[in-house]
Amino acid sequence: MPSLWDATSLQNAFLAASLSLSLFVSFLLPAWRIPEFTPRQIVYAKDVLPFFLAPWAAHTNDVTRSASRLVQIALSLRLPQTAILPCYVYWIVIALARTLTGFLFTRSVGWAYPRLFNHWALYETSSGIGPTLATYLLTFGARPTLGFFRGSFKGRYWESSSRSEVLLVICTCMALCWLDRAPWTYAMATLLSISLTIWRTLVASPSRESTNVPFGGFDPQCSSNNSPFQRRPRTGLQASVSVLLIIPLPYVLGSLFRLGHHPIPHIAPSSTNFGNHHPLLEILVLSFPRPNDADSTPVLSRAISSYLPYINNNGSTSLSVFTHAQRAHHPSFELAKKEFREAPVVFYADRDSHPDEREGQYLHVAEAFRWVYERRQENDIPPSRAPAEWVMLVEDDFPLCGEWGWRGIVGVMRMLEDNRTPSASMGRWGGFVGTGGSGLIIHRSVLPILTHVLRIHASLNSPLPHGIPRRPPDIIIQDCLLGVDPLCPAYKTLTSSSKGGSSSLVITSRLVMDHIGSDKSTAAGRVYSPEKWRCGWRHPFHGRQEVVVVPM
Repeated sequence: MPSLWDATSLQNAFLAASLSLSLFVSFLLPAWRIPEFTPRQIVYAKDVLPFFLAPWAAHTNDVTRSASRLVQIALSLRLPQTAILPCYVYWIVIALARTLTGFLFTRSVGWAYPRLFNHWALYETSSGIGPTLATYLLTFGARPTLGFFRGSFKGRYWESSSRSEVLLVICTCMALCWLDRAPWTYAMATLLSISLTIWRTLVASPSRESTNVPFGGFDPQCSSNNSPFQRRPRTGLQASVSVLLIIPLPYVLGSLFRLGHHPIPHIAPSSTNFGNHHPLLEILVLSFPRPNDADSTPVLSRAISSYLPYINNNGSTSLSVFTHAQRAHHPSFELAKKEFREAPVVFYADRDSHPDEREGQYLHVAEAFRWVYERRQENDIPPSRAPAEWVMLVEDDFPLCGEWGWRGIVGVMRMLEDNRTPSASMGRWGGFVGTGGSGLIIHRSVLPILTHVLRIHASLNSPLPHGIPRRPPDIIIQDCLLGVDPLCPAYKTLTSSSKGGSSSLVITSRLVMDHIGSDKSTAAGRVYSPEKWRCGWRHPFHGRQEVVVVPM
């Protein structure tokens, strides 16, 4: 039986040693490890270092990927030394293909064809030489790289047939793919092997290939110039196509097992000690008069109805509707208040006048934040009930996308709460599950800051320095939660960490809110396309380095 060291050269030993060293460093000194490659590093961050060094990157605290790396190190000892440099070239091609497909299946089709959107096409991480080994094995066969397994196929079957070699190559490629959990990367590696096989078939000479026939077996019948040369591409292509079909199998089966009825997830009560009546999330719906306001009643009603099924009995989630418009100017608010008078919804109309400030969205949002932050003992709130820990801002023409959308909100809330304890400082200050000013989840400690900044923009005598652009209200809130506004607490968190800092905003990969007010804008004469910003669209922040994504 061939030994693992039979075909080992100095170059092989150096490659195996470098792969082993990077693996040990990732465990002993995680801060020194080489980052894994993802297409978004090139598409969004213009960071090319992981692109070139990914074969030596390693993932910390991942048992399956560490097992895959050990298999790769063993196979690198048997890799022909003439194949080491081509394998690195294979990686460059695979990474470029990953970048192209990541862009196409996210940023390119995420709005035009949302059904083709795929989060993992952009976010799947790649490391090690597993993908390049898969390309090499599928193109050139098992020998000599997998020759030390030959003893497992003793007898004439191994020596006279290529089927055992094909099976061995397929099993090896699938083991590496599933251990690495990188189907997109290995799919690109398989497509590259198909391209190489076709190219070698077209440009190679049968007489020149007779001494090196991948998947040709050792049958003396295959020593002729014609038989193996004609058989090789067919067998190699069959192996590659088989791998390409098997790669998604676990994920297809997993999705089938997840089908069926699942209980609606609920948001757990707040982890802070504010009493039994302390809600974790308050859904704050902003309603503002629209042209032909009486005709727009279904807009507000549909929005309220979409959130009501998820206002649970344990008090962890509440729903409020706020307006800063006068009663005579906003009849649909009064109609909705009557329609949902028996529902667990708080309606509040702020009738205050502000002569020193402009009426509009700045003042509307600022007053809503002030109200939700300051209320303690109100007639419409149970006694001793404190404000919610998190507030989700929703415009009244953005209803929830059913149970699927609610699961996205729950996923974001769980990630926000997992990073926060009563005794620890906040690590993330908000979430974003919609677009514009809808779906922004804000921690209550940030509300006074946002109220102040919004009032500055609404003031008739604004203290904003000359030349400072006036940002729209939704951009002000987004900048604060992203950590790019020096007035917000997330700014220090973001800039204190290395290379752009930690992510202070949690988003869903797709929009979990629908837009139904395209033809009923609050601005007279403004009309949006009814096909834009619908359920399942790619989130506008998807791919950015400042965010953490909950896949949908």
